[in-house]
Amino acid sequence: MVDGRRHQENDDEGLRIDDRTYACGCRIIRHEFHDGSVRIETVRHDGKVLKDEHSGNHEA
Repeated sequence: MVDGRRHQENDDEGLRIDDRTYACGCRIIRHEFHDGSVRIETVRHDGKVLKDEHSGNHEA
């Protein structure tokens, strides 16, 4: 297990948010939208985005 914190939310209609911040400052943010599409962003402790994956209608 790695030290850090985790924040999860959902609205019981399909929207889910899972935000993990590790002790070093790195983050993984996952959003699942009502239509089933997913966005996952991986951010290094210095703020550099390592991955920004999108599926479905919520592409940026």
